[in-house]
Amino acid sequence: MKFVPTIARRLYHSRDIGEPFDFLTWFEFAPSGESAFNDLVTELRKTEEWNYVEREVDIRLSRDNPLAT
Repeated sequence: MKFVPTIARRLYHSRDIGEPFDFLTWFEFAPSGESAFNDLVTELRKTEEWNYVEREVDIRLSRDNPLAT
């Protein structure tokens, strides 16, 4: 819960998107929240549930703000 103010999360189950994996988790955070996101992932990897993760793919995308000068 300590990451909720900084990081938004969405969970997609494979039955909803028709892909060959159990689920996809999508996180969104501002560039200033990257450190908090890294801390969150570190904590998640220490949980018992993480033992069930067979494959992890970490893809990070950013978008330019067209209104920024």
